[in-house]
Parts: sequence; C-alpha cells; structure tokens
Amino acid sequence: MTQTLHTVAVIGGGTMGAGIVEVAASAGHSVLLYDISADAITRAIDGIAQRLDSRVSRGKISAEQAQMLLARITPATELNQLAEAQLVIEAASERLEIKQALFSQLAEICSPSTLLTSNTSSISITAIAAGIKHPERVAGLHFFNPAPVMKLVEVVSGLATSAEVVEQLCQCVSAWGKQPVRCRSTPGFIVNRVARPFYAEAWRALEEQVATPDVIDAALRDGGGFPMGPLALTDLIGQDVNFAVTCSVFNAFWQDRRFLPSLMQQELAIAGRLGKKSGHGVYRWPVEAAPELALAAVPAQCGAKNIKSDVVTELDDVLLLETTGETALALSVQHNRPVVVYDYVAGDTVVLASAATNSQTATDKVVYFFQQQGKKVMRIADYPGLLVWRTVAMLANEALDALQKGVASAEDIDTAMRLGVNYPHGPIGWGESLGWGRVLRLLENLQQHYGEERYRPSALLREKALLEMRHE
Repeated sequence: MTQTLHTVAVIGGGTMGAGIVEVAASAGHSVLLYDISADAITRAIDGIAQRLDSRVSRGKISAEQAQMLLARITPATELNQLAEAQLVIEAASERLEIKQALFSQLAEICSPSTLLTSNTSSISITAIAAGIKHPERVAGLHFFNPAPVMKLVEVVSGLATSAEVVEQLCQCVSAWGKQPVRCRSTPGFIVNRVARPFYAEAWRALEEQVATPDVIDAALRDGGGFPMGPLALTDLIGQDVNFAVTCSVFNAFWQDRRFLPSLMQQELAIAGRLGKKSGHGVYRWPVEAAPELALAAVPAQCGAKNIKSDVVTELDDVLLLETTGETALALSVQHNRPVVVYDYVAGDTVVLASAATNSQTATDKVVYFFQQQGKKVMRIADYPGLLVWRTVAMLANEALDALQKGVASAEDIDTAMRLGVNYPHGPIGWGESLGWGRVLRLLENLQQHYGEERYRPSALLREKALLEMRHE
C-alpha cells in the first residue's frame, strides 16, 4: 500500500466534504475537491475562504498561511481527475447504491494502492466494498461535524479491510491532529450506536410526562454533567436527522427493542418541527431566556443520620435513597415509611421523586436537607431510575455490549464517546466508577418494572458485576 499520501481527493462539496478538505489542506496535502455540481464546489471553497478570513481577523493564522492553504485546493469536475490521489474520502449521498457505483468507478480510475474511504455515519463499509477490485483498501473515515474542530475520527474496518490500511489511516488521521479510534463496520459504528440511549431515555421520560423538556434537559446537563440536554441536542442536530439515525440503527439490528424510535420524535419530524433549522422543534428557536425551573424551597427542619454513605439516609421518619431503578412508591410500601429517591449528582443540582403516599412535610424535609448542602433541587414524577442514573446505566450497558461483540476496544469506545459527543466520562469507565453491581441492579429493576427486553443487561455486565462482587 502507498506509504505517503501526497494528494487527497474529497468527493462531495457539502458541509462535511468542505470541512474534510479544510482539514487535509491544513495538514499540507494537495487536495482535489470533486462534486457533480460545479456550484457546490464553488460554495465549498468560498465557505473555506470565509472561515480562513475569520481566523486571520482573530489572529489565529496569517493571511499568507490562509492563501497557501487555499492554493492547495483544486476543483475537479470530472471523476477521472482523481486518478492521481493516494487517498480518496467520499462524503456524498448517504445511499448505498450511489456509494457502490462511485467506489466501483474509483477502483477502475485510481491506482490499486489508492486508499478508498467513506465518511458514512451509518452505511456498511463491507457493503460499499463488495464487488470492487482490491476491497482490502476500502475503509471508513467517519469525521464529526464540524470536521475542522472535532477531534474524533472513527476508522472503520469492513470485512475485507486490511490491518495495514487501518494502520496507515490511523497514522494519517493522527498527523492531521485528530484522534483516531478503530472499530468494525457494525450498525452505528461506535458513537451513533452507543449514544442511542442518551436520546431514547429522554424521549421516554417526555412521553410518560415525567417532567417538562427543560427539566429533563437540566437534569442531564446540570445533574449528570453532560454538556447539553438530549432534547435540546436533537433540536440542534435536526429532529429528522436524529430520528433517521435512530431508525437506521433500529432496523439494522433487526428491530432490537433497545433502539426503539420515539413516536413523539416521529410526530415532530412529520410536522416539520425539525428544531433550530425550522425555528420550532421541542423548543422554539431562537431560544429565549430559559424559563425558571421548578426549584423547590422550604423552611423545614430535620435531623439526618447516614446509614450507608451517599446511598441511604434517614431524615427522621423519611427514608432517602439513591435510585436503584425502583419507584419511590414501591420502596415506600416495602419499607412501610415515607420514601424519597434521588438521582445521580455530578454538580449542584439534585433531582428527586417522592412516593405518592408521602406527606408534603416528609418531602419538604428532603428538599431542605439538600438545600442545606448548597444544592438546587428539582422534583419530577415518581419514575424508576429517574433521569441521569437510568441514562448512564443504559449507555454503559450498550458500550459493554459493543465491547463484548468486538466492535472496538474499551479504550476506543470511551475515547469516542468523550470526543465524539463530549460526554463527561467514557461510559465504560463511568460504569466501573459507579459500580457494575449497581448498574446491573438498576437495569434488572427497570426490566422488571416495564417487562421489556429494552433494559436487559448485557452478558458482559453480569460478568463484571460478579467479578466486582468477588473482589469486594
């Protein structure tokens, strides 16, 4: 295979294609930009020039550096002009038949040593490579938007992709200042697969009227430490795009209930309420000042006694429990006393739920207890697993399933989720720090509560919980 990638060709003048062109040209490569539309090529290069002008005005690069970068980009209006490239990155339509036809032509036009890659986020690399000459040089290079800014690149191996090609692509991506992660070509690769529960659990909470969208988002953001709430994020991504990815993963996994799409999100997509780009999604855009959340305030007094550190607390007659996936009502019946459950706490916001049989005074004691610690308190409906804990447990479980099935290494899975979607922790490391036994117990309780396989624990989670128990 080619050892030096002097010339890079990018197919597709859209947002992702233009971003990848900028990345490659910034790294010193001669870059050929091909699109079936000459106007698309012009728009892409003009957009790059505008971004470079902005960087020049902010003192990030010199005018000379900007001009040198632009000079490395050459428009290509015919596919055969890509024959001299040592690396081709396709960022065109997300339709398998179009990609297969394109790669078949590239295999004839380019040298047998040319690396042929796709920026696809969901289409099988094995399927793209099927039937072309030298399929061992076909791989996925999945950049994240915006490509010049985001550090992560998923380097995806199809069934025929050679280890040598993967290594060469990883070295290239690293030289571009990006962080490569290696994964097999399975539905959703790493990020789009493991991230599904982040959205799915928020949609379920909204459908079950557990809380308003702003409370759900605030819980995940301020309570869980995620950079943005899942519902607001789907508005930014586009409800149509996010829903389509979920449907793609759902169908690719033979409609496994773990990836079940949301009927509520489907309604938004059908109605054209696509989020920021349409002006209306879960929220109205531009978003006005966020409404004040229903933060509880109460002047109650109580005495606290810790039974088990940070997990179980007695406040006079009230039992305060960190959620384990059971409702506060079920626990209240079990213990025959008032119960309040609270969610995972990463910052200064605590989410809690009370048993329906609690007196207002009993719940007020818990609110006061947290406020005395300087915490903001949000109350939601009595909901098993609450919001953050069940989301993190589902993310960790999905990541372990991907690990067990050889999609990627634990290190690459955690790196992908931190860099690709900016999670505060990688889900495997997060699950380990929380305790695999606690994650398992929460999912088993959710599975029992709903009677659904959606919450079934992975075999590897059960194994890790047993090993953890043995070493305690």
